[in-house]
Amino acid sequence: MGGLVAAWAVGEGIIIYRAVKRTHAPPMPGALLASSALFVMLALLAESDQARPLAVSLAWGFDVAAFLNLAPGITGAPANRAPGPTAARTGGGTTVKAV
Repeated sequence: MGGLVAAWAVGEGIIIYRAVKRTHAPPMPGALLASSALFVMLALLAESDQARPLAVSLAWGFDVAAFLNLAPGITGAPANRAPGPTAARTGGGTTVKAV
């Protein structure tokens, strides 16, 4: 059960780091509650001796996915690009210009 608790702590740390990095504030309680609920469900799965390796592997897999989400440059995803067209103000009206 120690591997699962460690994975939960690392996951919570990643969520906190991401929130502080982006908004300079602690994360919303719902974000921490949702991730904790996921790890609680994995802990329930880990109660079975046969399913314990699967539960721990899934827990660390979620942590790796969250960690890779921190650095979009490494994974090839565009970094914080706003989707969709932007509006440009010209004279009397608004025109939509594609980015």
